[in-house]
Amino acid sequence: MPVPSYGAMPLSKMFCMTRILQVVSMIVIIGISANFISMIVSTGIEAPQEFVGALSVACIATLYVAVSIGFYWSEANLGLLVMTGVDSLLLIAFIVVAVTLGKPFSFVNCYAIGKTTSDSAEAAAAYAFTTSVTNNLNTLGSKLTLSAWAGTTKANCFETKTIWGLSIALCILFTTSCVLLPTLWYKNKKAGAPKSVEV
Repeated sequence: MPVPSYGAMPLSKMFCMTRILQVVSMIVIIGISANFISMIVSTGIEAPQEFVGALSVACIATLYVAVSIGFYWSEANLGLLVMTGVDSLLLIAFIVVAVTLGKPFSFVNCYAIGKTTSDSAEAAAAYAFTTSVTNNLNTLGSKLTLSAWAGTTKANCFETKTIWGLSIALCILFTTSCVLLPTLWYKNKKAGAPKSVEV
């Protein structure tokens, strides 16, 4: 099935590529966030709101993108403007996710985790984390902050930075789709307009 042109085939193909990148990014965010939440909940502690928020927004956005592809392919002309509005709302949601994740975590150096200057400093850090987990274990409503979970291992740190980076990438991709959709609507309207005949 060919890609609908909407009067501007290169822009239409660029929009399809943007949608594919959005889906891939959101599936990675869903996988990593769900893994984190599963790991945290299995210890009897409430998951950080940042992970829950990222997972919720990514799930809703993935569902919308899957539905919007059908409308795009069926050449729903007015649907392009509706998709522009929804893409704008998702852009705002991913900006909130990126800022929420980045604020407490932007200065963490993942390569420095596990490299301490002394055994006593490493033991103190391990003791502080263990004490925090023990105090919050199986207590309803108890929480550990995002930095407490993400800063425990290099793998957790890099996974959190991946979620943050993909949230920023989704901000860029949804901005791109917000620009392309009204442009495609305008180009399609212009291409379908009857041309005036000179006498």
